[in-house]
Amino acid sequence: MKHSGFVFLITVFLNSFFVLKAQNTMRVHCKNNTILDISISRIDSITFVEDNQQEGNTGTGSLEGTWMWGKLESGYYELLTFNADRTYTGYDYYMEFGIETYSYGTYVRNGVMLNLWKSGYGYRQTYRWFISCLTENALEVVTQLGKYLYYRVRPEPIYIAQGHYWECPLGNSFVFADGVVVRIENGMLYGVSQGTTYIQMFETSSGLVFAYKVVVQ
Repeated sequence: MKHSGFVFLITVFLNSFFVLKAQNTMRVHCKNNTILDISISRIDSITFVEDNQQEGNTGTGSLEGTWMWGKLESGYYELLTFNADRTYTGYDYYMEFGIETYSYGTYVRNGVMLNLWKSGYGYRQTYRWFISCLTENALEVVTQLGKYLYYRVRPEPIYIAQGHYWECPLGNSFVFADGVVVRIENGMLYGVSQGTTYIQMFETSSGLVFAYKVVVQ
């Protein structure tokens, strides 16, 4: 009887395994009625452990505030501002074409799940993001298009005169600049044209990367 039971369990496991392999996505139904889809190609192994942290605890940071993502290779940077009343605003700047787009909507954070409802004239889109990291300075999310790392925008802006340089504080270094309003030259920011933009800077004192608003006058 014990032998028969063992064979039965192995058979059930193998059948489940092959059914899983026949698909390309694992769908997880959470107790809060959200659904998380995970591509099978991204999974190396699955391990069940005892987690003594509170559910949905991804760090010590707060979601409220303004966050910035930027990548020169992608040709644009993005700002997301999460407000206390569960509304948010978005801003995208396409550097090559000088095009700005704006969006707004509402959001709900449910543990590690972040649901955003983007509104516009005649449409409403839903985005479901997985928060993989949320700290004092960084917000990392996994979306349907991939993983994105946003940095918190400091409240104090940087002012530069057009045609002049702004020297990085001792030991700090610039991580990103759009190259249109400002560009990085010899470790300094150079004001290319008048306008407002955002940069990312590594701070030696904290060992963290933060974003800053830059105004070129």
